Amino acid sequence: MWLGGLIWDAVTWVGELLFSLFTELFQLLMVFFEFIYALVDALLYFLWQIGLVVAKVFIIFFELLMLIWSFAVGFGRTLASLTYSPSSGSGHAFSEMLGNIFTALQPLQLNVVAVILMFGVWIFTAMQVIRILSGLRVGGE
Repeated sequence: MWLGGLIWDAVTWVGELLFSLFTELFQLLMVFFEFIYALVDALLYFLWQIGLVVAKVFIIFFELLMLIWSFAVGFGRTLASLTYSPSSGSGHAFSEMLGNIFTALQPLQLNVVAVILMFGVWIFTAMQVIRILSGLRVGGE
């Protein structure tokens, strides 16, 4: 019985030794792989944020170019409309009445005044747009 107890104690001691060694090894491996996972996670998050910033900058430049293009198109249309002469429309309900009004106001020669006022309104609007665009600063006002 004494020899059996001694062997059992030795087997128990070896089992506890192996258990504690493997437990420490597994904990060390878990800490290492958690660190690697956190590092990869941080790198991917950083790349994601860079992508968001690049996309926002692209959208801002795209919107700015659209604004400049519409400004140029508006300027071109305004210059083209300086030779405006009222003509009959597509035949809606007010076209005859508007034609009569234009005919009645023809002796007053208000067409030139209307075109000049329209151009003045457009120039005022364009100057306000330029002022707003030049007032924009990075990070707000």
